[in-house]
Amino acid sequence: MTYVKYNGLKCTLYKNYMLEGDGPLVKVVSAMDISKAYEMGFECVGYPTEVVKYLSDEEYNTLLECGRLPDEL
Repeated sequence: MTYVKYNGLKCTLYKNYMLEGDGPLVKVVSAMDISKAYEMGFECVGYPTEVVKYLSDEEYNTLLECGRLPDEL
């Protein structure tokens, strides 16, 4: 599991989350950030805490290289 900072939100970064080939995404880590995430275009894929935003391959690679956080959040 890779933790990243996405527009100020602590998230986990996934190459595939639900199904193989469904595309990269970030998932909000803290329930305190869910309202802000919705304002930023995130969507719920599993109520109440699976709030995600799908990424382009370019965004995914940038976060993988530059947005990593220590594993101990």
